[in-house]
Amino acid sequence: METGIRVGDVMTRSLVMIKEDASIFDIAKLMKKRAVGSVLVKDKAGKIYGIVTERDLVWKVLAIGKTKANAKSLASKPLLCLSEKADISEAARLMGKRNRKRLVITRDSKIVGVLSEKDVIKLSPSLYDLIVEEQRSGFKPEYRKQVEEARKATLLPD
Repeated sequence: METGIRVGDVMTRSLVMIKEDASIFDIAKLMKKRAVGSVLVKDKAGKIYGIVTERDLVWKVLAIGKTKANAKSLASKPLLCLSEKADISEAARLMGKRNRKRLVITRDSKIVGVLSEKDVIKLSPSLYDLIVEEQRSGFKPEYRKQVEEARKATLLPD
């Protein structure tokens, strides 16, 4: 069910990028400086092809003691992208289905922003919870009716 709220209306427009040869320390410093939970990774030609998140730093570096890693080796790729015109419920479903906390948002195949789980939760915590629960339930018919009714009750007024 569509909410009428477009991803482009709630995404983070500030793109934080880092070169692929940046060290884990450079990544962490940039995340702290810009107060973000992820950075987009670009190649030598400036093309963005991956994303490094706080989770990547913890799971792929700290948890295994891999201190020599760089952005290229940590980057999650390919990017999971969605159009800025997509409905926020579609974004939340995609995040839940693919177990991702961030989506790269595009306009005409160009990256224009990042949508985080936090952006969705700020907008409507109930909507996100319902969509995640819907995914976990395996879309059981008896549960779908309850989810749709609850979704209608959580939509923001125009």
